[in-house]
Amino acid sequence: MFNAFMEANGLWDYVFEKLDTIDFSSDASLISVAAEIRERIISSPVPQEMAEDIIRFYSQIGDSRQPVAVRSSGTAEDLDDASFAGQQETFLFVIGNDDVVKYIKECWASLYNDRAIFYRREKHFDERNISIAVVVQCMVSAQKAGVMFTSNPITNDYDTVVLEAAWGLGEAIVSGIVTPDNLWINKHTGEVTTEYISEKETMVVRLNERGGTKEIPVPEDQREAPVLTDDERNQLVTLANRIEAFYKKPEDIEWAIVDGQVYLLQSRPITTMK
Repeated sequence: MFNAFMEANGLWDYVFEKLDTIDFSSDASLISVAAEIRERIISSPVPQEMAEDIIRFYSQIGDSRQPVAVRSSGTAEDLDDASFAGQQETFLFVIGNDDVVKYIKECWASLYNDRAIFYRREKHFDERNISIAVVVQCMVSAQKAGVMFTSNPITNDYDTVVLEAAWGLGEAIVSGIVTPDNLWINKHTGEVTTEYISEKETMVVRLNERGGTKEIPVPEDQREAPVLTDDERNQLVTLANRIEAFYKKPEDIEWAIVDGQVYLLQSRPITTMK
């Protein structure tokens, strides 16, 4: 769909010509050209038939007020020796037909963030072979969330699952707002070999009925309490083992929990394991 959008608006030649003008020894040049490319993409219209397809698929998730996450996924993302995680945008609690179309286009534009362009150049990726997909998934109003590594990327230990957990949405961890609880667990026995329970002062939650997110203080009685129960921890380790077995390689997974139910949000390869 991204490629069709670019072709419909005649954007490919413009993008490649602008990329060729970047002086990569100058941060100002990179930032300026990247911003110009993104602005041209965002200001270009989504063809009516394409917009209707997006709205039709959105309606299959729920009614027109169903909040969703609009998540970018580069088609070259997270190869065995390269990680593009965090370089494109994700938008949470997006509500309504117009905003879903709007934020899909903003995800497309984020393919040309300055840091993404620079990283691709450093890794010798051909810009003419780069594209982007966008995932629209039902939003989970997480009471607890975090990430888990099916093997330990710090010690290169393939027998250890690493869990990071915080209250509220996982955005608090990803954006560095909070230091999460950190657990190292033997994936074969379930034994917790290392446990650090942090003081978690801030959490991210839904802003209001119109969508968006906000930061709020964590209730006093939860700040120094473990986020995960034993049962939730065991569920996550079991899922980590299943996912690693399925992909046949260590994975970096985002998860959320609502009323004890674990939801898996995304999985990508760990690119730093030796």
